[in-house]
Amino acid sequence: MKKSGQLIVGLIVAIVAVYYTMRNVSVSELMESFRHVNYIWLLPTFVLMCLTYVARAIRWRVLLLPIKEVKTWDLFSPLMVGFMAGVLPARAGELVRAYLLGKKFELSFASSLATIVVERLFDMILLLFLFSWILVFHGDIFDGNIAWSGISIKDLAFQFGIISLALVLVLIAFIYLLTFHNEKAMALAHWLVRPFPEKWQLKLILMTETFSQGLGVFRSLRALIFIGVATVGVWGLIVLQYYPLYWAYNLQDKSVASLILLTVMVCILITVLPTPAFLGSFNAGVLIALHEIMGEAEVATVSLGFVAWGVNFAVIILGGVYFILHDHISVRKLVDIGEED
Repeated sequence: MKKSGQLIVGLIVAIVAVYYTMRNVSVSELMESFRHVNYIWLLPTFVLMCLTYVARAIRWRVLLLPIKEVKTWDLFSPLMVGFMAGVLPARAGELVRAYLLGKKFELSFASSLATIVVERLFDMILLLFLFSWILVFHGDIFDGNIAWSGISIKDLAFQFGIISLALVLVLIAFIYLLTFHNEKAMALAHWLVRPFPEKWQLKLILMTETFSQGLGVFRSLRALIFIGVATVGVWGLIVLQYYPLYWAYNLQDKSVASLILLTVMVCILITVLPTPAFLGSFNAGVLIALHEIMGEAEVATVSLGFVAWGVNFAVIILGGVYFILHDHISVRKLVDIGEED
């Protein structure tokens, strides 16, 4: 499917997801809820969302140390522009990040992408930890009767957890082979690419070799510990960023369990429905967590979802546009990268 077609499909899914979140809420009720928000709480929300990207940049710097030592500030450009490229289809933002990083620091695309894969691996492990925490200590909140579009939320969450765990294990095995048994890994790679034309075989083998260069951080226990701690910091901020909005809307349950549940459900929905800029899928995750499961007022939940999405989108757009202008980045080139995916 062409990228234009993927974008159209993504927008349709986003519209359907937005419709789902607003199916029982009128526009007038939503507008009225906006007028009753305590907007002073949006300031700490904005600050916390900014800090999540600061923490991501710090972690990314450590991931890059085995390849090249760079300053944390210099990573904000590929980081923010890459996240802004999330409006492109097929998660092209990750490819944009790898491209911009490689171009800025003269690194291969594959090794740059490897650091992002490792980053996502740690994110998935932490998300699974949060999901497990909810199941162990607050498993009763998953009512089997709660459904989304005819799908049991409990079943959806469990299937997401199982698939994520399987993917984590596969990634760990793949990275372990490339890092500590490179010859065997490359022999396996040669065998796997045999069905492809010789030209593509050479490209894929070269990409695998350069990809392995971006995995050097796994040879340092100290670096892995730091990345683990940094990942906890990143996700601590991600969970905490919603807390001021609980006060802005004066929600009944302001517990840690509610915040973690909200974070997990949003991550599940934006993964299952990767809409452009996560519009609709993000909102559906908020609605399911806070209204369907936690029993908060539906109008307030829908409103909070739009405000949370809007503040985060504003952070990304402001950061992305600033660095596009500051570094004279070609927007046309970024779109071309997304179309080449």
